[in-house]
Amino acid sequence: CNFKAYCIFSFFNTIVYCIPAGWVWGEHGFLKNLGVVDIAGSGPVHLIGGASAFASAAILGPRLGRYAKGTDPLPLGNPVNACMGLFVLWWGWLAFNSGSTYGVSGAKWAYAARAAVMTMMGSFGGGSFSIIYSMINNDGRMDVVDLINGILASLVSVTAGCYLYHAWEAILIGAIGSALCCFGMPLFDRMGVDDPVGASSVHGIAGIWGVLAVGFFADNPLRMDTTSGRSGLFKGGGWYMLGVQSLSALCLACWGVCTTFVLLWLINKVVPIRMDPNEELLGADLMEHRIRHTQIGISRALSALAPIQLDLDDVIDAPPIGRNPGHERCVDEIEAASQKLHQWRQAMDKFADRPAREKTDPASGASSRRRSKSFLSKSHRNGKDNAAFDRGGITTVKMSGREGKETHQLSVIGSEQSYQVVSTDRNADRNFAWID
Repeated sequence: CNFKAYCIFSFFNTIVYCIPAGWVWGEHGFLKNLGVVDIAGSGPVHLIGGASAFASAAILGPRLGRYAKGTDPLPLGNPVNACMGLFVLWWGWLAFNSGSTYGVSGAKWAYAARAAVMTMMGSFGGGSFSIIYSMINNDGRMDVVDLINGILASLVSVTAGCYLYHAWEAILIGAIGSALCCFGMPLFDRMGVDDPVGASSVHGIAGIWGVLAVGFFADNPLRMDTTSGRSGLFKGGGWYMLGVQSLSALCLACWGVCTTFVLLWLINKVVPIRMDPNEELLGADLMEHRIRHTQIGISRALSALAPIQLDLDDVIDAPPIGRNPGHERCVDEIEAASQKLHQWRQAMDKFADRPAREKTDPASGASSRRRSKSFLSKSHRNGKDNAAFDRGGITTVKMSGREGKETHQLSVIGSEQSYQVVSTDRNADRNFAWID
């Protein structure tokens, strides 16, 4: 989705939400006057959002290559962040539902507490079902997506009547909502509706079920006028409440789909609602916000699109997120030094392994090594050994050592001898000797 088009739609989204919210909660709302019950927003909040998500995904179409190899779900970009988001929502749902009593005075405190308990019970039911479903569907492995969406769908399901249920009813409602969500996501994929986060199922389908569940399980709260004295079908209240709740779900779903379709159609006349295919390959983060991730897919896309006349000057040099340029430079320097040290060690080992060149004495015919025992020794200064080796002008080497007692092996480049450097005391001179 084009970010500019998204911002414009978000601005006009007030129309999508506020009008149906007035139908359900407003003093003169026609659904409220009919007796519809929605305590915390399964309909006006979640169902409207899910219907709008479905319409948006259908109009935009699937992502490039999304269904090229079937309808199997794609892996999460960051499962840790997704789970963290689940727990943030889960915790916030307690205040969301409990706060819908608009206070804790009088009898409200008891219903606020009950709303919190039923919210958790519903999520337990939904989470349990999603785990079982995932284990069966994935050969004994639990899918994080199923768990997250199953729990969220169960929370959506109990929101409309959060303090109108008993514990076992909340568990059942949550489990049914989770089941509808888990079965609904692959159904939308088979329809070709690419919903990356499953909002159509989590909020749309579960929102419909949450509105209808009040018509089945609602228990008239005697000390609060929430249901206008009515109860659900399974509590002996007849069909009236279920009929009103069904009408509410139908009106809200139709409104969400239709208004979203009209708004996106109008916005598309001004600003394209979908990104250019080449920009989509590079990703909205990079093209819209100059945020470059470290995945190899970005580099491949940049390389593939290089021959195309596409203006990438502003994004090709964008630094990857999560990296400190100064830190990277230091690491590069250390890495280069380590490689240089490795090369020197290889060269030293190479010369150390070569046999000493034999030289024949013309007078005696015996072979002997050419040994020049002329070398210099300097005292330790500032933790370093600065030693000059003199072998008849063959070579000169500077060596750095460490403080304390130590023994080094040193191969002198350009010569055919190895030296042993023996250090005794940090304040004493270094002693150098030939290795025979």
